[in-house]
Amino acid sequence: LDVAILTEFDDQSRLTVRDRISGIGLLPAWADMGQENRDSWLRYDTISAENLFRSIAGVSPNLYREVVSPLLHVLPMTPGYDCSAAAALSCFHVFALQARGAFDVRWCRGSLTEKIFNPWIQKLQSKGNVQVRGSSKVTAINESKEGGKQFIVSVNGDEEVVHCDAVVLAVGATTAGRMIDSCPPLLSVPNLASQWKGLRGVSCVAVRLFLTKSAGDAIKA
Repeated sequence: LDVAILTEFDDQSRLTVRDRISGIGLLPAWADMGQENRDSWLRYDTISAENLFRSIAGVSPNLYREVVSPLLHVLPMTPGYDCSAAAALSCFHVFALQARGAFDVRWCRGSLTEKIFNPWIQKLQSKGNVQVRGSSKVTAINESKEGGKQFIVSVNGDEEVVHCDAVVLAVGATTAGRMIDSCPPLLSVPNLASQWKGLRGVSCVAVRLFLTKSAGDAIKA
């Protein structure tokens, strides 16, 4: 709410005082939504963020278009009609109240590989029990029928087979949905396959623009 009400907007902003005041209509939902309350999540999960802001809270079309909609695309990374009100309120709660400083974007001074990933990989491998491998796509996971290791992991098709005690899937929702058909241990879990295949993911691309000359005063909003 303070983004809409307290921010110092440019004189040429299309948001009127009335637009900004309309954000107060969100207060009842904000106060009612319990971050750790299951009933709150179930209640607001059935409402789209767009319905909550536009129809229930009465946020003006200008405020929704100029402030709320961009925030929804940045935080939960989805348009309001495709985002539950619970997810939107939770994201706004975290970034507006709990971790406001984390909202700012910080650019790495150099390549991410050089400054972050390579030092991280070196630190992990220095422990002696970690091996990080690139260009190694897991294509199947099966239970081992022999003694010893419990699982057999196929890498890059039939290029390599890895025997292991456990498998931890640190993958996105869409990748997990694609993998499940080639993983009999996962298919044996009741209802898991249908739930995972229904998950969706978001691809995010960050772009830095380098201007050849000054763009003038930036709009503070």
